[in-house]
Amino acid sequence: MKVKYTLIFILIILSINLTGCFTNPSGPSIPEWTVMIYLDADNNLESAGINDINEMEMVGSSDDVNIVVQADRIPGYNISNSDWTTTRRYYITQDNDPFLINSLFSDLGELNMGDPQTLVDFASWAATECPAKKYLLVIWNHGGGFRSPAYTTKDIAWDDTSGGDRITMPELEYALSEIGTQIGKKIDIVGMDACLMAMTEVAYQIKDCADILVASEESEPGDGWPYDTILAQLVANSTMSSEQLATDIVNKYIIFYPYDNVTQSAIDLSYMDDLASQLSSLAETIRGDLTTPSNKYITAAYNSQYYSQSPYSAEKDFIDLYDFCNQLLAYSNNLEVKNIRLNIQQTLNYAVIKSGYNGVSLSGSKGLSIYFPYYTGYIDAKYSDTNFAQDTFWDEMLSHLGF
Repeated sequence: MKVKYTLIFILIILSINLTGCFTNPSGPSIPEWTVMIYLDADNNLESAGINDINEMEMVGSSDDVNIVVQADRIPGYNISNSDWTTTRRYYITQDNDPFLINSLFSDLGELNMGDPQTLVDFASWAATECPAKKYLLVIWNHGGGFRSPAYTTKDIAWDDTSGGDRITMPELEYALSEIGTQIGKKIDIVGMDACLMAMTEVAYQIKDCADILVASEESEPGDGWPYDTILAQLVANSTMSSEQLATDIVNKYIIFYPYDNVTQSAIDLSYMDDLASQLSSLAETIRGDLTTPSNKYITAAYNSQYYSQSPYSAEKDFIDLYDFCNQLLAYSNNLEVKNIRLNIQQTLNYAVIKSGYNGVSLSGSKGLSIYFPYYTGYIDAKYSDTNFAQDTFWDEMLSHLGF
């Protein structure tokens, strides 16, 4: 064991650069999967980031599965592993030490992980140096979907050292599109190990860049995904399809938190155009409905499954879309509204590959949330920047209802 760690230490001292993956050089076939984790721990999640890299090392890469990480840290939260605070790229190798990160790395200096180009550069490097048949790209950080004006934090991948910069949803679409161009196809799975990102608006924003989205409607515990069990299953069965891997991530996550209020879902993004069209028709019909008082639609939203924006928030700006459709049956007097909401639920049944939850308070969770402000007169100024708002009448409906 001392020999192994001494060799790694010497390689680090020599400032090695990762210029290729450690796959079998004589192997004739391309690996099945490259897992790319964009781990932005340049914030108060630093300790969780260190723990997750160690979880990945419990499994390590194989001939058929490459695991690569770009990790950024911050001073002040965790002093382990030499307390480095720059940005590093790791090729994850197996070891049984749950505390020390022993994988080979290159140090990039301080980078702004809230810059979408940084994400593009990482994924493009990973796909070039570690090509595979399929790609899972995980964005690891805080997440916020789209919040009400009472909150100043939005989007995903905040970098505190870089002034709190973060990747907005339009920037994320740009980055994923560029990555797809680099790999010559859509990304097979985009995972968001972050809070509140399983939103209709987020899924619609990236629908042309990826096949599947894996994310949570609810806030996530700080530990996030259980990378050891997820990666162990993938390495053991590297030929699994994108749908199988996405389903397994959902299952492993829900099993990992038996006593927490958690959600996780896998979404087939090919259904987002149909879903958006149906939601736009629903919004138009509600706007023109003269038989149902507006407050009935607001009550339907308020009675739907909602997701907390913080542990201390009573706001309910994000509601489960399927459950909202259930509430429309009870509160709307309009037959066309009821018919459209049924069509929406049928589309969701196809689009949601797998969803799960723990906690009785989340029993109405079916996989995708949608923005519906809790306070009348309150609509997020950033909402109009989303593709979903621009392509549908959802925001016009919200304005019609008094938001």
